[in-house]
Amino acid sequence: MKTRKKIISLLLAGTLLLSTILTGCGTDDGADGTSGSDAAGTTGGSSASAEGDTQQASSGDKVTITYWHIFPEGDEFKPVHDELIRRFNESQDQVYVEDLGISFFDFLDKMNTAIPAGTGPDVAFYDLGESLHRAEAGAIVDLTPYIERDNFDMTQFYPWTEEFGTYEGHWYGLPFAGGGRILVYNKDMFAEAGLDPEQPPKTLAELEEYSEKLTKLDENGEIEVLGFHPSLGNVSIRDYVLNRGGTFFDENSVPTMDSAINLETLKWYVDMTNKYGLQQVQSLQAASSTTGIDPFLAGFVAMEVNVDDFYKKLSESDINYGVALVPGVNEGENATQGSSFDLEIFDHGDQAKVDAAWEFLKFMTSVESQQYWASENKWPSTNQRAMESCEEFNDDPVWQVILESLAQTKVIRYERTVPNWWNLLVAEVEAAQAEQKTPEQALADAQSVVEIAIENNKALESE
Repeated sequence: MKTRKKIISLLLAGTLLLSTILTGCGTDDGADGTSGSDAAGTTGGSSASAEGDTQQASSGDKVTITYWHIFPEGDEFKPVHDELIRRFNESQDQVYVEDLGISFFDFLDKMNTAIPAGTGPDVAFYDLGESLHRAEAGAIVDLTPYIERDNFDMTQFYPWTEEFGTYEGHWYGLPFAGGGRILVYNKDMFAEAGLDPEQPPKTLAELEEYSEKLTKLDENGEIEVLGFHPSLGNVSIRDYVLNRGGTFFDENSVPTMDSAINLETLKWYVDMTNKYGLQQVQSLQAASSTTGIDPFLAGFVAMEVNVDDFYKKLSESDINYGVALVPGVNEGENATQGSSFDLEIFDHGDQAKVDAAWEFLKFMTSVESQQYWASENKWPSTNQRAMESCEEFNDDPVWQVILESLAQTKVIRYERTVPNWWNLLVAEVEAAQAEQKTPEQALADAQSVVEIAIENNKALESE
């Protein structure tokens, strides 16, 4: 009973979010050499919608495994994901994958209900950084014996995936897709402001200077175009702390919320937040949340920090855009927070399904599969070998920036003593942004509440 309680509590504490090298990595050829258009049936025929409607295919004597992921009907990344599943199902005659796409915003709730009840999938598309609490709870399969048995090369993945994706030296999920963050900017707005469109800011000081020149106010002082805002896009204070070389916990998992670097970062963050008024920026954020249209793509923001896979939306827009590494305090300091989705296996007592699931994971994370994923979706793979060996990426200036950002990515580890530390910190950061607290008081309070949470969690564990 205590183990079951531990699994439930750890799961609820978490938060959510490809051999032969081809010259053109976006080829339509299947990993097994068959063409996607020539294959029998429709692309992604094994897929299921978020409502649970499945399109069954005859599995015969194959071992059928269930796979839940975050790509339901209508999702922009679904067609490529479906194609990979189809390729796997047709590449061999021993395993059949039956998948279910669930909205990203509903995925965690569904998994958190299904896993403790034993009704979850055999494989799930999850957050690698959060795999540690599922590993600690005993909810997912230790993949290290399979990795060692098959001599599966984990060095093909970016080194930072191991830093935050292993538990007690063991892998419990295979990295799939992710990345860091980049600065995106509107070249036409640069030209109109007298800035060189081919020379984006390289330091935070330049970023502020450019923002001043790019911001436009109407006669009433209302923002028409905002040059830059530190929290618009897909970014948080975590990125700017890591960019300055800061951290939130030391190597012994002792919280460092109120460190000098964090305070310096928060002061800058608050100043940039309130430069043109918090309320107007909140209106932009609310409009973006309601419409699903990013402020940069809507033409309201000249520069913003966003995730690497924002490249897909950029490439489909009519904006004359540029991309660059996120500026640091000094030129050349460009690190941002990185993360990765992964594939994890759940053991429901059927060893044949666990073994079959491992074969599926190997296929999905192979160089070929990952190059196809990244090229077609413009969403980076966390397979470094796949990314750096593709000539298509090497010939694309946007991919070159993304590859550089991937190499400089830093990560934030899972903290088992206080899994919800980020939510505690965010409340204090928001209070500082709203000028309800000074940055000093906000971080002092954050340090205190995190320390209290650690002590409370220790007490609960000892019960």
